[in-house]
Amino acid sequence: MVDADQTFVIVGGGLAGAKAAETLRAEGFSGRVILICDERDHPYERPPLSKGYLLGKDERDSVFVHEPAWYARNDVELHLGQTVVAIDRAAKTVHYGDDGTHVRYDKLLLATGAEPRRLDIPGTGLAGVHHLRRLAHAERLKGVLAHLGRDNGH
Repeated sequence: MVDADQTFVIVGGGLAGAKAAETLRAEGFSGRVILICDERDHPYERPPLSKGYLLGKDERDSVFVHEPAWYARNDVELHLGQTVVAIDRAAKTVHYGDDGTHVRYDKLLLATGAEPRRLDIPGTGLAGVHHLRRLAHAERLKGVLAHLGRDNGH
């Protein structure tokens, strides 16, 4: 194939990043696909965190875009728990991790999503006020709600 020697780097491990990798393979891209994500979990969807998973109706694995083995089967390199620290557009390189690891790319997709604005008002730092953005936040909040019991945790 024409693209076999090309590298496509995807920065972001949410739904958009995972689906981009899936689409590349489905459309026949045969080059190297690298997905870099600052979270340690495989790419997952965020809406279920505050719905089925948090309520205990859905299992933890239900939030993931693909089963973990899908990435290896489809030759998608995952670099989990790695923060991109610089992108050099002229050199076409992405630098990530604490050790200065870098990878050259032919194509780059930034699929990092957005970070919600945290309100800077009195009380947001008090016990019992929670932030829900990541899977780790949902797991922590789920434990708090379970500890409180159904009536207090509703």
